[in-house]
Parts: sequence; C-alpha cells; structure tokens
Amino acid sequence: MNIPSKKKSLIIAYTGLFLIGTILTPIILMVGAAPDTLVILHPHSADFANYVINDFEEWYMEEYGTTIRIQQITMSSGACYTQVKTWAGAPEADVMWGGGEYYFVSMASKGLLEGYQTASDAEILNEYGGWPLKDPEGNYMWYAAALSTFGIMWNEEYLEANDLVPPEKWEDLTKTEYHGHIVMCDPAKSGSTTATVIMVIQHFIDEAGWEDNATAWQDAWRYWAEVAGNVGLFTESSHDVPQKVILGEYGLGITIDYYAWEQIQAGENVNINNGGATTVSTDPAGMLKGAPHPEEAKRWMDYITSERGQTAVGYGRMPTREDAPPVAPVLSAWYNASQVPVIATYNRIIHNEMYSTTREMFSYWLVKNHEAVKAAKGKIIECEESGLQTSSNYQSAVQSYDMIPEVSDTLNKALILDTEEAASGWETWGSTHFEESKISAQAAITESETEEDQTTGNQMYTYLGAALLIIVLAAAYMYTRQK
Repeated sequence: MNIPSKKKSLIIAYTGLFLIGTILTPIILMVGAAPDTLVILHPHSADFANYVINDFEEWYMEEYGTTIRIQQITMSSGACYTQVKTWAGAPEADVMWGGGEYYFVSMASKGLLEGYQTASDAEILNEYGGWPLKDPEGNYMWYAAALSTFGIMWNEEYLEANDLVPPEKWEDLTKTEYHGHIVMCDPAKSGSTTATVIMVIQHFIDEAGWEDNATAWQDAWRYWAEVAGNVGLFTESSHDVPQKVILGEYGLGITIDYYAWEQIQAGENVNINNGGATTVSTDPAGMLKGAPHPEEAKRWMDYITSERGQTAVGYGRMPTREDAPPVAPVLSAWYNASQVPVIATYNRIIHNEMYSTTREMFSYWLVKNHEAVKAAKGKIIECEESGLQTSSNYQSAVQSYDMIPEVSDTLNKALILDTEEAASGWETWGSTHFEESKISAQAAITESETEEDQTTGNQMYTYLGAALLIIVLAAAYMYTRQK
C-alpha cells in the first residue's frame, strides 16, 4: 500500500516521539521525584556515623533505585533515650541507632518501639556471651547493631616516660607503680563504666565460684578499693577518659573499646587490651513507634542487620555477625577470639540486679571520698617501700582500708538494698575508715622514723663512748711512757 509521503513523515515523527517519551519519562520522573527520607537518632561520632550512613545510601540506591535523604539527630545515649520518652509515641525520628540494651528494653516496655522482623533475622544469633543480640521477648523490637567490650587504654609515650609497662590483667591495676597514673569515670555518671565494674566483680566471683560468693564479693570490692586508690582522677564523663590519656595527663584509662579504636585510627599513639577478661555490651537499633517514614525505617533495619551493613559497622565498632570482618584496629569476637577474652558464663541476670547498687556504692564509698582514698593508699605504699609490713600500725591501716561497708558486705545484702537510703551510709563509712587507714599508716611511718632517730642517737652515743675510751687509753699510755 502506498502511503503519501506527508503522512509517512508524520507517522515516523510520532513514532520517534513515542520512543523518546518511553525512554525519558522514567528518567524525568526519577529526577523530579523527591528522595525518600529517613531520620536517625543516635549517639555516634560523626566519622563513624557518616561512614555507615554513606554506605547505606549507596545500598539503598542499588536495592530500590532511588535516593534517600538522611537527617541525623545526634546526642548522648541517655539523652537519646530521654528524647524518645519525651516524644511519647509521636517521634520526630524514625529509628534510634545505638545506646545500651537497657534503653531499648525500657523503650519496648513503654510501647515506644515498633516491632519489625528484618530480612536477616535468621542470620542473627539469639545471644552471645550471655547477652541477647535481638529482642529476647520475640517481638522484634530491636536488634544489636554492634558489640562493645571493656578494657584498659594506655598512652605509649607516657608509659615509656614514666618507666611503666602496660598492664596485662585487671589485677595489675592495683600495683603500686600505677599509683596516680590511672583515669576513670565515676560509675554514677557512666553506664559503660558501671558495666566494667560489674564485669570485673563477676569475673572475680566466677573465678572463686558462686557457692563462695560472700568471700569473692568482698575480694572483688577490695580490688576496686585498691584501684580507686591508684586512680589519679575520676571524670564526670566517660568521653573524658580517652581524652585525658591522649593528652598525656594520665597514662592509663578504663574505657570502652571503640573510644580507643577511634583514637588509634586518628593516629594517636595509644593502645588497649581487655585485661584478660571482658563481657560484651550490645548496642542496638530499633524502629520508633509512630515513625514518620516507616518504610524507610524498615529498610534501615534490614540494612544494619545485613552482612553488608555489619561490614560497614566493622569500620569502627565490633560487628554482631560472624560473617562481617572488622577493619583494623577494630577487633571481632569471632575473627580475633584470642584477643577478645569474652567471659562465656557471664550472668546477665545478676548484672542487671547489681546495676543500681554497684554504681551508687562505688560512687558514694570510693569516688566521693577519693582524696581520702588516694591519701590512705599513698601512705600504705610509703610504708611498704620502707619495709614496715610487720608494724601493727601498718596492719591496722590495711585492715581499715580493706573494710567493706557492712550494709553491703555480701552479695545477698547488696541485692536487697534501697540504694537511696544506703548512699549516705556508704559515704560516711568511706570517710571514717579511709581516714583511719591514713592515720594508722602515718603512725607506722612516724614510729619507724622515731626508731631510726633513736638508733641514730644510740649509734652516736656509742661512737662518742668509743672515742672517749680511746682518748682515756691514749692518755694512760702517754702517762705510763712518761714515768
């Protein structure tokens, strides 16, 4: 059939326009469409958060063929938790990413989280080292997005300048050579520090056996009293501890692992180990109830629990998945098991029961009396360096120093305490006994100095007597010669 040339031209033109429209329409729609949005509430450092979020944005484009705009609301873990409670089910963020397990358990119990079973749920272990890696109630309210361990950080140059070596075990922190060289946060101001104190107590109790928990409990607290005497400064924030070590104000700091790893990545001459024993702390993520962007929130939860998401987490934190390798200096409980001595039998129930009592007892007994603790420990060290261990005053000083507050001198007593009522008693107990310890140690030193003075005096008299005898004998000899 012959088609007029004019009509043929129109057909070709329309066909071309149709094909161009077919190709360009999705591109135009993609360019013109607003990106998806996700608002993340978190306590992480900018370097770590941006690394993970940038990878999430790339993953999002690959998975869903569209861009996503991330808004970050950054504040401390405790402040994040308080903010979620303040929003009261009408949040301005979609997910909370990071913070201790305690916060997520509490938010779930208050109905502030939305359950969502992620695509990787089957690949996430139920627990590790006694701690759940996802909502133990089975409601998928949260998943562990990272793990943390606890340890001893040190400044290499500081230790070398002070002729010190890095401690290998928690027990080493009681050594006299570390007196005044340690910085630690007041446990009452830091959840991670409280966890460290409880973890070390459980470590010692576990070594002694739970059936003998009274003796082991007292030994563990005597340990912390000895460490407190070596601490040069208790800080108001756990974030201050690594800074004090980096600046060389103190040589050793008790801290959470990633605080040190961040500084190593930044080129600081510091290092960290777990002191021969550690538990883990889960750092969860969860979708907030009433999230403004629920679909994007679910996709974030899928990403952060995936192998790829956990590999990105391994840039600065310990991943929760065995198939996600970390980036040095970050360690993994799976890839670096010999360097991460996780306590396999850790008792999470006891940990939670001990939490309030432990942080308040440590703070009121040891931190509020810190100057007296340091002074008593210094005098005891002075006695030991002078070899006065057999002195009854020295022994009284040690006995007073080691006395555990009677109201909480067994685990069973401690677990049933009203911490608010017990607090002032702990402070008074510490003030009284550490002062007594200092006085007794000083008495031992004074007694020794007096004995030394007497010995010196006696020696002087002996020398004078000998000299006089020599003079008399010499005179007698001369007299005899003259005759």
